[in-house]
Amino acid sequence: MTNDIIIAPITPAGYAAIAVLRLSGKGCIELLARHFQPAGKLLNSPTHRLVHGYLQDSRGNDLDEVLLSVFRSPHSYTGEDSLEISCHGNPNLVNRILKLLLQSCRLAKPGEFTLRAYLNGKLDLSQAEAVNDLIKAQASKAESAALMQLKGKLSEYLQGILERITEVRLRCELAIDFADQDLPQIDLVDLANRLQGIISDAAELASKAEQGRIIREGIKVCLAGAPNAGKSSLFNALLQQNRAIVTPHPGTTRDYLEESISLNGFPLVIYDTAGLRTSQDEIESQGIAKSYELMQEADLIVYLKEATPQTRELNFPAILRESGLSAELVSKTIFCLSKADLLPENTPESTQITFCSTITNKGLDGLSDQILVRLNLSDELVNKPLITNSRHLAALENSLVSLRMALQSLQDGLGFEFTAFELSSASAALEEILGVISPDDLLEQIFSNFCIGK
Repeated sequence: MTNDIIIAPITPAGYAAIAVLRLSGKGCIELLARHFQPAGKLLNSPTHRLVHGYLQDSRGNDLDEVLLSVFRSPHSYTGEDSLEISCHGNPNLVNRILKLLLQSCRLAKPGEFTLRAYLNGKLDLSQAEAVNDLIKAQASKAESAALMQLKGKLSEYLQGILERITEVRLRCELAIDFADQDLPQIDLVDLANRLQGIISDAAELASKAEQGRIIREGIKVCLAGAPNAGKSSLFNALLQQNRAIVTPHPGTTRDYLEESISLNGFPLVIYDTAGLRTSQDEIESQGIAKSYELMQEADLIVYLKEATPQTRELNFPAILRESGLSAELVSKTIFCLSKADLLPENTPESTQITFCSTITNKGLDGLSDQILVRLNLSDELVNKPLITNSRHLAALENSLVSLRMALQSLQDGLGFEFTAFELSSASAALEEILGVISPDDLLEQIFSNFCIGK
């Protein structure tokens, strides 16, 4: 029930200088005042004030010296009366405080504070989802994208599109309602142009969804190639630590390794895989099969070919044939000649093959830049409205379908009724992103992925 008083720790478990517990709900200030001295100072405190004092147990014994942050409705995160208790970060002490207060309130469910913020109109649904994305972001660009969504950048953009759709729909409905009146004819060309503009802007937003997903979830890069091609060395170089075992013996890597790093601020998940070859070893064969599976799932593949002192020219068709990659995999592959420090100095450059050396660090920065360029990732992306999750994209695509059908019905002269109906459907799909109308099962699905304290 949303009227309940809820409580939860909002700092991680364990020993620390301080711990913070959050309460929210009508009557939470009065509830805490029963266990706080000086009670009057808390009860009379205005919003956004700090109150110093002592928490006491049911017998009036001091539990801890605390600092209370007071937030009164509607000027709080949840829109309700809310309190944050800053106490000493002893887990046993925190549990004692929780046990005391849970006699008069209940433990918050995952994401319940943010759910209440949404239900009380403090955030729309896309902003609420951004809270969780910001908490879980693995790199600075992911943080920036989530923060822009939390600030309402996406919401403002979608609201603008909704207003334009509504304007066109109202013109259609006006033509329907007053068809028998002597009113000026609706300019069909103007309506069509307006719809074309709306479709263009919505389609542009949808076109950036893949980049948005990658920023949110991380770039999946799979290092592939024959045994001893330099995959593990490159893996360690990108991580800047010796994570993978490197030996001159083929087949050292039999299972894949996975690590997350920041690549120029973008989150990257990198996989070091078993060398691609035919093997009679059952365990190694399973590792090779997993390598191909990871290559299918990856956003990009870096296929490594070992350079030797005998390498005189770069035969890309031969490297391509040697890789044995399908056309689908080749389309998302960067071919890289590893151990480039072994190449003669006069080895010609190639537009199809990049060089790298983990000994001299030659080409590593260029390889990183190539990864971002191939995926169309840039700093400007995170400063614009961005679709970052599949729920938003599905709703936006549904809206686009309805918008295009509305335009088609207008061009085919089917009647304003058909156009208005499709425009209503387009608006409803966009409103799903903002949570104007959201079924309870959807809300439960979204907020169950939050941590308890948020």
